[in-house]
Amino acid sequence: MVKRYQWQKNIVVSGSKGSEWTEDDIKELTQQFFEWVMFNNKLKYVNRIPIDYLSYYFTQMFVSFISNRIKEEQQKVGISFQKCQELVKEICDEDYTIAKHLDRLYVVHSSSSTDKWITDLEDSIKYIAHYPIAESTKHFKPIVKLAVEDILVSANGYVLIDILANAVYQLLDQSAFSDASELITQPQEVIEENKYNNVVKEILNGVSKTEAQIYLKYIFQVSGQVSLSDLTSIYNMPKSTIHKKVEDFKNRIFSSYIPENEDDGVSFLQFLANSLDEISK
Repeated sequence: MVKRYQWQKNIVVSGSKGSEWTEDDIKELTQQFFEWVMFNNKLKYVNRIPIDYLSYYFTQMFVSFISNRIKEEQQKVGISFQKCQELVKEICDEDYTIAKHLDRLYVVHSSSSTDKWITDLEDSIKYIAHYPIAESTKHFKPIVKLAVEDILVSANGYVLIDILANAVYQLLDQSAFSDASELITQPQEVIEENKYNNVVKEILNGVSKTEAQIYLKYIFQVSGQVSLSDLTSIYNMPKSTIHKKVEDFKNRIFSSYIPENEDDGVSFLQFLANSLDEISK
């Protein structure tokens, strides 16, 4: 995975020098991972994961660990867009009114005097001063909070939450960090609210009612533990045929979606199982 994702050793393994990974570096990384798993009680929900998905679950847990380590290093060079986005959504939930319009989430300031739905903030932030982030800044939330309020007051209407994060990030002055451009991810395109829909639709393309029942019974064990032999008797199919269907389906899942962390992985599997259940009826 180190080679596949080209993780930087000096970011993932603190204090290490050079760009080449050694056996000792891998051992240290592995030890850090297990310490993180135990310290953060990451095995709490492991019993909710289907047996056939345990390897997949632990892989995503490891990716989550790496992501956290990179975020820790990013704190030394400013705030990333992902962190800014998380803080904006958190602040909106805590301090403002959220409204749904045309299946999209908007936020509004209590002083707003109009009912307009805003999807472009270019004019609203044009004259707002930037917020400097110094190397000594340890807590970004108060700064992001100020930016959110100024933008909502200036916009004077219902603002699409996804574009609000982009606008806030544009107002953060991180020029004090000379290396910020290398490590901080820039704003991305607005992502649809239900990020699983398209992926699951692709995974389930062509899946029949019988196949959905097989996957639910064998992979997700909705009826208790079931063996391939049991399925052979139930569906009158050769054992090898069922085994191939199951393996192909699992490979399709693994190649289609990489969760952001273990909680996202659990949510994704639950969404997939619910979608399979709809097909199986």
